[in-house]
Amino acid sequence: MSAFDKVIGYEKEKEELYQLCDMAKNPAKYAALGVKLPRGILLHGVPGVGKTLMASALIEEMGRVCYTCRKDKANDAFVETIRGVFAEAKAHAPSVIFLDDVDKFSADSDSRNPEELIAVQSGIDEVKGADVFVVATANEIRELPRSLRRAGRFDRILEICPPNRKEAVEIVRHYLSDKKVAADVTAESVARLMDGNSCAALESVLNEAGIYAGYENKTEIGREHIVRAVLRDIFEADESVNEMSAAAKEEVAFHEAGHAVAALAFDSESVGLISVRPSKSDARGVVQIFKSENYFGSYERMRERVVALLAGKAAVELKYGRLDVGAGSDIDRASAIVQRFITDYAASGFALFHPDNHFNVTSELHDDKIVTERSAMLARCYEEAKEVLRKNWAFVERVAAALVERDTLVFEEIAELRRKITA
Repeated sequence: MSAFDKVIGYEKEKEELYQLCDMAKNPAKYAALGVKLPRGILLHGVPGVGKTLMASALIEEMGRVCYTCRKDKANDAFVETIRGVFAEAKAHAPSVIFLDDVDKFSADSDSRNPEELIAVQSGIDEVKGADVFVVATANEIRELPRSLRRAGRFDRILEICPPNRKEAVEIVRHYLSDKKVAADVTAESVARLMDGNSCAALESVLNEAGIYAGYENKTEIGREHIVRAVLRDIFEADESVNEMSAAAKEEVAFHEAGHAVAALAFDSESVGLISVRPSKSDARGVVQIFKSENYFGSYERMRERVVALLAGKAAVELKYGRLDVGAGSDIDRASAIVQRFITDYAASGFALFHPDNHFNVTSELHDDKIVTERSAMLARCYEEAKEVLRKNWAFVERVAAALVERDTLVFEEIAELRRKITA
């Protein structure tokens, strides 16, 4: 059994890792071609996509002694730890060094060139020619200086994107294989509820759902148990959270319905769950919106996400004619996306483009222009959100009413409401 069998899906990514393993195990074959093993690989992507699992599988499959380094000390002590890890790996080559969450190494440093990352760079340079392979993971690659990301340090950089819908179903099916579930629980239905969450989170949810079922003396885990577990484990919205007044509940229902209807207007399969159950994190409700498969490579999909984020605020304004004071976090998230449009993708022209934005120091005038452009772009998206909702207001009202009555709706129930509107 290959160590990569633990990783469900991600066939293209695993193929690239297989290549590295083959080079490590059969160096003579590649030496005859004048080829040598790259010095290292950096796996990056959003939290929960399986970077550490893939890195661990790669290391296990290579069959080399491994020295792991995670940030668990204060800065000065951690610098010495990094140096020690590289020294040990060099002394016991052939070996592997695993730098887990390397972008966090400098998380509490105010320096543009933090000592922890300088130590990593120096360590990679010092083991050159010593048959030491470096594997690193990072959530945000832009937090790392270009000098660390260049060829000669990390010769391969592999982005691990969230699984597409087909891969997500395969992952869920694997985890359901040893569970006794009811007929209304399918891999497809659970994948919709768990979109964007890690395998560890999925495992926890299924176990929690099983506890609910067992406590009720059920012989199978039903969909309602999984929904309860998702609300509890993923959104911190379990039954213990205080109930809202009827008026507050209705307002939240329209807010969440606004998010959902706007998202569905762009992608009819994008919403897996809506709930007006408040969470312990002070969120007043929940909408689970799937990112489309090409989300991270499409300006249009990301712009639609901004519109959907602002549509909660828009729905409350359209319904009640007043300001929605519960939209702060939505605006923050929308602003972050729009900021990337301007500074990373030059959506407003090259004058506001920031190469390697994290490490650039800009003028006050330049920053003011960015703020102005961001505000204008958010305003345009907000107006689009209101227009989308006006066109689909009957659906908004139907979803809001169902939420007031039932608290939570899943994909199948949302789809049924939409069919009744369009029938």
